[in-house]
Amino acid sequence: MQAYAPDAIRNVALIGHSKSGKTTLAEAMLFATGATSRPGRVEDGNTVSDFDEEEHRHGYSIGTSLIALEWGGRRINLLDTPGYADFEGEVVSAVAAADTAIITVDAVSGIEGGTDAAWQHAEHAGVPARFFAVTRVDREHANFDGVLAALRARYGSRVAPIAIPDGAGGVTRLIGAAGDAIDANDGARGAAFAVAREMLIEAVAEADDDLLAHYLDGDAIGDEELAAALCEAVRTGRVAPVAPVCAPQALGVAELLADICDLAPGPIGRAYAQDEGDALDIAAEGPALVQVFKTASDPFVGHLSYVKVLRGRLTHGDHLRNHRSQSEERAAHLFLMRGKEQIEVPELLAGDIGAIPKLTHTATGDVLTANGREPAAVLPLAFPSPTYRSALHPKSRDDVDRVSTALARILEQDPTIGIEREAGTGEFVLLTLGDVHATIVASRLQREYGVAVDVTEPLVPYCETIRGSVQTEHRHKKQTGGRGQFGHVVLKVEPLDRGAGFEFVDRVTGGHIPRQFIPAVEHGVVEALEHGPLTGSRLVDLRVTLLDGSSHSVDSSEFAFKIAAAQALHQAVMEAQPVLLEPVMRLRIDIPSDLVGDISGEVSGRRGNVLGFEPGEETTVVEALAPLAEVQRLAPQLRSLTHGRGRFTLAFDHLADVPPQVQEKVLAERGAK
Repeated sequence: MQAYAPDAIRNVALIGHSKSGKTTLAEAMLFATGATSRPGRVEDGNTVSDFDEEEHRHGYSIGTSLIALEWGGRRINLLDTPGYADFEGEVVSAVAAADTAIITVDAVSGIEGGTDAAWQHAEHAGVPARFFAVTRVDREHANFDGVLAALRARYGSRVAPIAIPDGAGGVTRLIGAAGDAIDANDGARGAAFAVAREMLIEAVAEADDDLLAHYLDGDAIGDEELAAALCEAVRTGRVAPVAPVCAPQALGVAELLADICDLAPGPIGRAYAQDEGDALDIAAEGPALVQVFKTASDPFVGHLSYVKVLRGRLTHGDHLRNHRSQSEERAAHLFLMRGKEQIEVPELLAGDIGAIPKLTHTATGDVLTANGREPAAVLPLAFPSPTYRSALHPKSRDDVDRVSTALARILEQDPTIGIEREAGTGEFVLLTLGDVHATIVASRLQREYGVAVDVTEPLVPYCETIRGSVQTEHRHKKQTGGRGQFGHVVLKVEPLDRGAGFEFVDRVTGGHIPRQFIPAVEHGVVEALEHGPLTGSRLVDLRVTLLDGSSHSVDSSEFAFKIAAAQALHQAVMEAQPVLLEPVMRLRIDIPSDLVGDISGEVSGRRGNVLGFEPGEETTVVEALAPLAEVQRLAPQLRSLTHGRGRFTLAFDHLADVPPQVQEKVLAERGAK
């Protein structure tokens, strides 16, 4: 593939609701540009984009695929992203690398939750240009005009058509089309053309003062004047063009490719946010600076780092400095990507996107510089926080030994997962964006690393405490023929304020317990705190006072006093009204403002309390507290309630008493297990 100057490069992310036609459109573009001999089909598992085994099995995209195309003297770096919300992190990384976003909208289904999410991702990433591709316009019940009207109602008058379906298996472009000929052929078509062109002119005129003056004066707006103003308006984000396509029939695909080349911005000048509100503009001059926006695992070359060149020229063999890991890397090879196909090139210029294999100390989001130069402080990629909790249970001893290493390798590639070892339950807890995401991680563990795991809902890491104060004693006495065991303690156990932890107090007087055995008593108590009498959970928020006891000159030992203390504590807790404590989480839920009532009801139904609201222009942040037991798998339900438009974060806040009826249920379930 030939080299292209930065102004001839177009970096385009295909984003949108799941099943809205992104991969099918990518396949049609590949075919239209001559990169493939026939377009692949998602249903047949033979697309260039979806080359992963898991994607073939599930029938939808899981990772972003980078596809290099050539059209009209330009190179288009196409980033085909997943639409399913569980793989939102892939969209975040793609829009960070793109300079144009094409949001696909199904002509039958119209605007869906993923449409709003796609628009928000492009907005948050500062993508300069946004298009809408209305797909499947040939289908029964397709309604291009209705979708266009809905898009304008949702996103404003900047949304305007640049082409319309012609009703005969093609599209009519609004600039360069012969309006008079259309009128002559079909009055209805002519009227539709006139309405759509007027819509486009109004949108462009609002973004161009000179054109607006001509428009208000009633002057005719020529194609050349309109095209020039449209190009500037699209590149600055003041107009969002809408194009009809039907990828399987190639309807509108060539026209969309031409519009990408003519209207979409090149990468030079794209601004990336830095600390303290500054911005880094992509520039052709200067020492090479690249950002890794995605990391993948290739069966032949190992780690494959997808990069965008933010400055300068990256050349094959360059030595790079990763300042986060303080390591030296080498760009031994440079690839353009077409799905899984690697096209080796000698260099990548400013604004270009490609891949570097075998960067051993580099992760997603890292910035690397050539010649050891200090990097610009580009802000890290804003990946969503994983909130869906799953327990991973290795199936064999070998799997137990290898699971941590395998998970760490997957985490290097996917920043939207988290890994915890829950001390209270001993479980490996996997944090993901949803249930499907968790299933895919488990499948990758098996397929790529040979680690077999069962995936279950995690046990809640309950704690135990007491409500009452009790004084008790225990005498540990055992004679086995030789030296015996003797330890005798008198303890007082009383509750402390929530969150106070544990206190041990020594009040022994008169030498009834020799001083050398006091630490053993405390040690025995501390060990016994790890296993409460109700569920075996850790005991917290209590004070244990050693009041008295006795010893034997021959048979007493540290071991005997440890056992006596542990038994005394267990007995005391059982008499002191033991109660379960559960972790209560703080939630920040970002949702469309019209759904605040529904979400408040959902929180209340999960034994939660809404603390307050932070209203925004279109969304509201709901602050709430709710038990972990009720929200550790909230993500899919929230997505369903908000049609994919809701997000939330989860953080531990405090421990609280489990209500009596819930405690009875928990004890019955734990007893059954």
